[in-house]
Amino acid sequence: MQDTAIHATEQEVEGKHTDDVCKHISDGCYDIDGKQVDLPVHVNDAAMLMNIYTVDSQKAQALIADTGFKVVELWPGKALMQLLAVDYRENDLGDYNEAAIVFPVLTPGESQPLPVFGAMWRVMRGKLANYVYRMPVNQGFTTHAGRYIWGFPKWVTDVDVHFNEHEARARFNDDDQLVFEISAKAGGKSKAPAQEAPSLAVRNGKAWKTVGITEGEGLRFSMGGNPPRIGEEHPLAKTLRALGLPKKPLCSVSMARAKLRFEGPEAVAIGQPLSKAEGGRTT
Repeated sequence: MQDTAIHATEQEVEGKHTDDVCKHISDGCYDIDGKQVDLPVHVNDAAMLMNIYTVDSQKAQALIADTGFKVVELWPGKALMQLLAVDYRENDLGDYNEAAIVFPVLTPGESQPLPVFGAMWRVMRGKLANYVYRMPVNQGFTTHAGRYIWGFPKWVTDVDVHFNEHEARARFNDDDQLVFEISAKAGGKSKAPAQEAPSLAVRNGKAWKTVGITEGEGLRFSMGGNPPRIGEEHPLAKTLRALGLPKKPLCSVSMARAKLRFEGPEAVAIGQPLSKAEGGRTT
């Protein structure tokens, strides 16, 4: 299966191409469209929700065949996929909403975890890297910063995130067409201790790895959940349908008050091993 979506992860933003308006000034310092950004980037207040699904592993692997990564199988024939959304309310990069389609993956040289419990143990404890397949946002500055600093596949479109006392909900539209809408129970009382989680992306012929640290309050974890709404016509919606959605998630998570920190990336040629430790930007 091939993803035929004409996505816009490298389109110009307000007439500006990312690599033309950004530059690396020094270690941990960047000029992003005329504004200096220093690492690490801090998020002091955000709300997030995530649904985790099982999908056809062969079809998922076909989607990421050119990345050098391998999808993680929960059991033979079934890979994991996350649909998530974040409302960044207080962030060094601005106030914006973000959605993502993510696959937990193995990087070159990593071993496949044991079925079911081995895979879920690694996912829930941040021991698996998450390949960011698509990352739409609703603001331009973070699009440039996310692409240039960390290699994330961002573009500007329509992402809405809403939290109330009992439910979190997010909707991602592109070109005035629904891609997905997800929900999760909210109102959790638990705290999430600080936890590292590596994210992966592919840009400009390189594989990028970024270690993020997340903690927060108002955490709620639920087994199962409501099936997502999946669009009918958008190419990305058709891709999600081909993977087996809509169906109930394996589990769902919401966090009403999150704090995050994003470190500098490591970048290597596609297919080369990535370090297990945090890495500085390499070119």
